[in-house]
Amino acid sequence: MTYHPLSEDTGQTPERRLEESQKIVKMLFDELGDALGGTSERESTFLCEMQGADSCSPKQLFWLRDLKEKYL
Repeated sequence: MTYHPLSEDTGQTPERRLEESQKIVKMLFDELGDALGGTSERESTFLCEMQGADSCSPKQLFWLRDLKEKYL
C-alpha cells in the first residue's frame, strides 16, 4: 500500500475531494458488498462513515485511495 505524507494536498477543491471519495466508496461497496468482506474492522467502520459524509479531508481521501488500491 502506498504511503502519502499527510502534509501533501490533493490539489483539489473540497467539493472535488468529496466527489472522488463518494466514487471510491461506491466502488468498494459494489465490489466487496454491504458487509465489506475482507476489510478490517477499522477499514469497514471508516468506509461506513464515509458513505454518508458531507466532506472529505485530504487525509481521508488518501486513505480511500489506498483502500481502493488494496481491494480493487
